[in-house]
Parts: sequence; structure tokens; C-alpha cells
Amino acid sequence: MAYIDKIKSGKKTFYYLGKTIRIGENKWKKIRIKLGERQPSRELIAEKLKELRLEQYKVYNGDYIDAGKLEVIDDFKEVCQNHLKKIPKTIIEKEETDFVIRFTYNSNAIEGNRLTLRDTYLIIKDKQIPSGAPPKDYNEAINGREAFDFLKKYKGKMMLEFIEKLNGILTKNTGVIYPGRIRFFPVKIEGADFTPPNEKDVPRLLKEMIRFYYGNKNKLHPFVMACLIHAKFVEIHPFEDGNGRTGRALMNWVLMKADYPKLYIPVVKRQKYYEAIDLHNAKKYKEYCNKLFEVMVEQINLSTKKE
Repeated sequence: MAYIDKIKSGKKTFYYLGKTIRIGENKWKKIRIKLGERQPSRELIAEKLKELRLEQYKVYNGDYIDAGKLEVIDDFKEVCQNHLKKIPKTIIEKEETDFVIRFTYNSNAIEGNRLTLRDTYLIIKDKQIPSGAPPKDYNEAINGREAFDFLKKYKGKMMLEFIEKLNGILTKNTGVIYPGRIRFFPVKIEGADFTPPNEKDVPRLLKEMIRFYYGNKNKLHPFVMACLIHAKFVEIHPFEDGNGRTGRALMNWVLMKADYPKLYIPVVKRQKYYEAIDLHNAKKYKEYCNKLFEVMVEQINLSTKKE
């Protein structure tokens, strides 16, 4: 919670906007923004709150991304919120459907689904089966829409049962033997040097990921948190199949919980996305978050062009 400080310096009194933040166990740090010698107006306080937030971002997020980039995402959030206030509910619903279609198409295509964006539109929006659509590919499109419906309605916490349910939806009727069941066998990632952890460690690692989320969600920026949860999940690779799709859906759940714009990875950026995951696996977290920021910026540019 921000507060106003009055500090005397000689014969003068200065006003500061301050906030005390926790930086470790029994460790606190006070950050301040100078307001001037006069009683600050509401307008000035509102303006300086943004600067204070940036200072807080630097403290908590400096190891992951530059504070200025988080300001870009915050500005985009504000643009999106203002846009939603100006348009009728019918248009909001159309835009939401458009996102679900694009997210589903791109997320599935990254994993080898052969449907086109138009095919995915016909399945999700018009409930048509495109000519020659393979049943597995068709079901993956249906599952993508159902997964987002589930995420929007889900009011509970991040927990193992929630993650299992999400994976179960995304892999339903796609030939997966154990949909929604945490693996009890080893797996390998095709085309990658990285080997996922031993199956015996998976439940523990997922619980650690969940503890990380709740231990840091009030410190880390929602975009950074979404990036990290996504990468931690994919690194654990807890299911027989659908780990990438589940991880990307989970990333959006984190953003949605914080009222931030959702994100999809375009299939044309698949190589950059894989490179980003490799960076996280190599513990190069800042490089990883910056790669995903570049993807987000491209979507920001597309969205602002529509305004």
C-alpha cells in the first residue's frame, strides 16, 4: 500500500510517495518518489504511482526483464481495458471468440496439428467439420475451445487437480492413453537435447511450481509470472501428451487471474518459442522472458493497429 511521507530538510518540507516492500524473510525495502514541496494533488499522485510501480518492478523483476518493458505491457493492458469499455457486449464476445480461435489454431499447429486457421474457425465458430479433417486434429480444436471455457469459469486455486483437469480436456479423444493423469513413466522430447525429470520427481516438482506461484504472485509482474510458470511446467513435462498446449493455456490462466491481456504464440514464431524454452532450461531466465516479450510486442502492435 502506497503512502505519503513528509520529510523535513532544513527549513523546507518535502512530500514523497512511498511504499515498503518485502525483499526476503524479515527483510524490507522502502522505495520513494519525490513529489515536491507542496501538498500533492490527486492527479500528481496518480502520475507518480506509475513511477513507484516501476521502481517496485525493478526490485522484484530485475533478474527477469527490464522494468521499462513491463511498462509497455501495463500500457497495453490499459489500452485493452479502455477499448472494452467503449464497445458493446456482442463485440466483446466476438473478439473473445476470435482470440480463442487464434490461440487454439496456433497452439495446436505448434504441436503438428494440420488444420488451417480457417478450418479451426469453422469448427469452433460454425460447428462445422471441414472436409478431410483428421478426427484427432478436429478433436484438438474442440478441446481448445472447451479448455478456455473451463479456464474462464474456474474460480479455484492453482492445484494438481486443476492442472490434471486442464490437460484432460486438451487431450480428450486424441489417442492419449492417460489423459489428465500425471505420468508414472519416463518421456523424451522429440528434437530436443533436454530430458524431462524422472517420473518419481514429477508430483514434487509440480507442488514446488505451485508454491512458487503463490509465494511470488504479489511480487513478480503477472507477465513474468506467466512466462515462468509456463516454462517450469513445460520443463517438468508432467503428462503423456499435451504438455505444450497445457503450459500455454496455464500461462494464460495466470494472465487472466491478474486481468492482463492474454497471449498466444504464433506458429510462425515456433522456432523463436523453442529457442526461448531452451534458454529457460539453461537457466537464462532474463533471455527467456525477453524472447516471449518480443512475441507479446508483436501482438500489441497488431492490436493497436486495429484501434
